[in-house]
Amino acid sequence: MKAAWALAIVLSLTACGKDGDVEGYDAFASYVKEHQVGSDPDNWIEMRNSYGEWERTGLIFGYLGDYGECQKAIAGLKLANDAREYRCVPAN
Repeated sequence: MKAAWALAIVLSLTACGKDGDVEGYDAFASYVKEHQVGSDPDNWIEMRNSYGEWERTGLIFGYLGDYGECQKAIAGLKLANDAREYRCVPAN
């Protein structure tokens, strides 16, 4: 169930476009920064865009070991598109 929620967030954030271009994006990012879910820090999945900038494309939260789950999510994303560069970044 957690994986389904994480996937839904990844897909919805990926569809958003550049950070800040979507209504409510900045408020959401600020909320996440101040509200950790679970005992481990949540992690953003960031993707390097064609301009060399890092964009937030997903959020991993609520796991015991959010960073490890973020790495697993990136491994899945790389299977779909190995030309993209991804990283996990603490969200809070």
